[in-house]
Amino acid sequence: MAIKGYRDLSSAVNVGVDDSVLSRYQLADGVTYDQLVAELRVVVAGLNGEMARHPLWSSLVSFQQEPNVAQYAGSSTYADALTEYSRPEPQHAEMSGHMLPIRPYVAMLGWTWLKLKDMSFAEGQNDIRLAVDRLRNTYRRAIVARLLQRGDDSGAAKGLGAGYSPGFATASGSTNLPFTPPSANGNIFTSSHEHYNATAGSGAWTTAQLDAIEADLREHGHMPPYRVLVSNADAATIAGLTGFVPPAAVTAQPGSGTAIAIPEEAATGDGYVFLGSYKNSRIYVVPGIPTYYGFGYRSYGALSPLNPIRIRTEKGYGQPTARVLRQVTSGVTDAERGIDPLQDLGLFLEFGVGVGDRTNGVANYNNNATWADGAAS
Repeated sequence: MAIKGYRDLSSAVNVGVDDSVLSRYQLADGVTYDQLVAELRVVVAGLNGEMARHPLWSSLVSFQQEPNVAQYAGSSTYADALTEYSRPEPQHAEMSGHMLPIRPYVAMLGWTWLKLKDMSFAEGQNDIRLAVDRLRNTYRRAIVARLLQRGDDSGAAKGLGAGYSPGFATASGSTNLPFTPPSANGNIFTSSHEHYNATAGSGAWTTAQLDAIEADLREHGHMPPYRVLVSNADAATIAGLTGFVPPAAVTAQPGSGTAIAIPEEAATGDGYVFLGSYKNSRIYVVPGIPTYYGFGYRSYGALSPLNPIRIRTEKGYGQPTARVLRQVTSGVTDAERGIDPLQDLGLFLEFGVGVGDRTNGVANYNNNATWADGAAS
C-alpha cells in the first residue's frame, strides 16, 4: 500500500491529527473524539473488506490498478492441409484489448464546529453509517450499471484518456471497439455476435430466456455452473417456471424424492438472496437490478481475473479502499479547514468498473425486442 503523506499505517483513517490530541476534545455527551475516530476506523475497515469479500462481488469481479485490460487473442480457423510442394500460410494471433475508467467519489460527513460541539456519540455513529451506506450504494450501482450497459464508457471518465471501456460481446455498430470473440470448442464467431438478448412480450421471464443465457456462455467455453442475477420484482415469476428448483428450507425437511437447491453461502442481509436453481444456473436476487432485466455469467472463484467484471483501483491500493480525509476538495487553506480536528471529514473512494472477459457475460432484457440499457438503482 502506498503511503499518502504522514499517517498511522495501522489506521483506516487519515485525519492528520494524533490520537493524543483527539482525546482532549469531547462531544456534547462527554465522549472523546478518539472514540469517535475509533468507530470510523472499524466501520470503514468493514466496508473495505465487504467490497472484496462479499459473496456476490467476489464471485463477479477482480481488481487491477492498470488502466488497460490484458489483451486477449482473436478468433482462429483451421490448420492447413500439408502437400508436397505447397507452402502453408503462417498466421499470427490477432490481439485486442480495452481501457478501464476510474472515478473519485466522496461522502462528506458534514461535521462543522457548530455540529460537533452539540453532537452526541449516537449522532456521530449515525452520520458514519450514512456516509458508508452512500459509498456502498455507489459501488453496487456502478457494478450493476456496467452489467446492463451495452455501449462504451468514453474518455470522459477520469484516467481513461482517449480510450474506451466497452461492454460484453456487442455488434460492431454498438461499440467503438469491434470485438470478434475467440473461437471455442469448434465455434467460430464474427464481430456481429451479441450478448445483449432482448425479447418482446409481457416482460415475464421464460425458460427459453434462461436456456439462451446458458447457451451463450457454453458456446464460448464457459462451462457450468452459471449464475443469473435478477430483480426482486421478477423473483416470483422465475420461481414459478417449469424446472425451477427452490432452495433448501431451513425450517422444514423436504420429502423423499423432492429436488432442492443448496445455497453456496450464508445470507448477507442486504437484499442479495439465493432464489433457487434452473438447470445449470444458480439464480440470485440482487438489489439495484431493474424489473425485466438479468445478467448471467460463469464465476471462476473469488476475485478471479476470469470473472466478467474488472474493477480498476486507486493507484497504490490492491483493492477498492475507502479512506477518511480532511477537506477532500482542492484550493482550501489550513485556515479555511476550521479549528476543530474533525471538521470537514469526508469518506473518499476511487474506483472504476469495466468488463474483463467480453465473452463471460450475457445481459437480458425481457420487455422489448430492441435492447435498452437498464437503469441501475
